[in-house]
Amino acid sequence: MVVRMKNGKNIRGALSYNETKVRAGNAEPILAARFGCDTDKLSFLQKLKRFGNLNQNCTCSGYNTVHISLNFHPKDNPDNKQMQEIAQDYMQQLGFEKQPYLVYRHDDAGHPHLHIVTTPVKTNGRTINLHNLVQLKSEPARKNIEETYQLIKAEGRRQSEGITPINNKKVQYGKTETKQAITQIVRNVADNYRFTSIEEYNLILRECNVYADMGQIGTRIHQHSGLQYFLLNARGEKIGVPIKASSIYTKPILKNLEAKFERNRLKKTATQRFTANAVKFAYTHARDKNGLVNILHEKKISVSYKRSGELVFIDHRNKTVNTAEELGIEKDLHFKEFHGHDLHTSLLEKLLEPEYSGPEL
Repeated sequence: MVVRMKNGKNIRGALSYNETKVRAGNAEPILAARFGCDTDKLSFLQKLKRFGNLNQNCTCSGYNTVHISLNFHPKDNPDNKQMQEIAQDYMQQLGFEKQPYLVYRHDDAGHPHLHIVTTPVKTNGRTINLHNLVQLKSEPARKNIEETYQLIKAEGRRQSEGITPINNKKVQYGKTETKQAITQIVRNVADNYRFTSIEEYNLILRECNVYADMGQIGTRIHQHSGLQYFLLNARGEKIGVPIKASSIYTKPILKNLEAKFERNRLKKTATQRFTANAVKFAYTHARDKNGLVNILHEKKISVSYKRSGELVFIDHRNKTVNTAEELGIEKDLHFKEFHGHDLHTSLLEKLLEPEYSGPEL
């Protein structure tokens, strides 16, 4: 079982995120703890008011929202009753058993998982200490629950192993509710991928027909370091009404994204050797440009290029964006030609062919 926890100051946003999934048929409320009645008898405003009554009494300026997801291995597949028991057990070990909390089962990914929304603000206005909560209480609770319920352990494997992330499928204007589609894709990319610039961020988003727009120089949005998200049509043109980054629950605004750049620059070095080996394998074994792209596709690597013309490899398995230079393979990519064209040219030609849309994640 993999646990993810986010602390924030927007209880409405956390609640809205889950309730929107419920309305779309992608989630189900399965438990309302310390609300005085079953979850199916509670309206959105009643749920919000229960949390709001506590949060308004907060005597400090710290976080008032905790949003947790418990992600199970596909082979575990717990039913709703088991999820309820696991959520209650986890919250007790976390020290939140006296807090109101809501539990939602989500069905929008390739693995069973649940979300918990709660507040650390107690009835006296003080808050539960969130400092090192993951290390001190959440991790021991996770291990205990894995043993108690005989779940497949997350220990000793990568957090993402055995878990299928939300698919970054291409969205089409008019066929999917715009904000919901953009939010789902942006959240997945911003939270999971290691990019080091807005340009790299957009290279990933473009594969899903989404674009993060900083505005033209001189415009108000650019002057105020704003960011908004558009859907793109098949020609890569912005369409529809943009969604402000600040209106998305996880706040993928420019300032927050820029804070990730330096951390991501260091983090992505851990898997560069694996990406480099995969790319070199494809270059060595491919007989033509179609074979090259197919091998990269199998290895969940797509190819793009920056405005400077620099070749970029997006590794969807390791969730990284790297140039050939960063992978240390720039010189290796010039030794072979396909039908008189060097590999850079062949890749870019293939990338621009309309029938090629990148790997399906």
